[in-house]
Amino acid sequence: MLSACLSGYGVAQILALGHEHLIEEGRLIDLFPDWPDERFPLYAFHPSRHHPPAKTRAFLDLVIALTGA
Repeated sequence: MLSACLSGYGVAQILALGHEHLIEEGRLIDLFPDWPDERFPLYAFHPSRHHPPAKTRAFLDLVIALTGA
């Protein structure tokens, strides 16, 4: 989907996280800048809810910090 948009063949709703540089560089265009932000669900699956591995907990903490969740 992203490749099609970058090639000029499509329109898509994508998560801005990680793609801001494409908008800043003019490679993607925000068609609806006044449209309210959409919320994309993000799920993390790991073996134990109560005792996630340290690397999983560190990643989840990073995602929470980046998204402001």
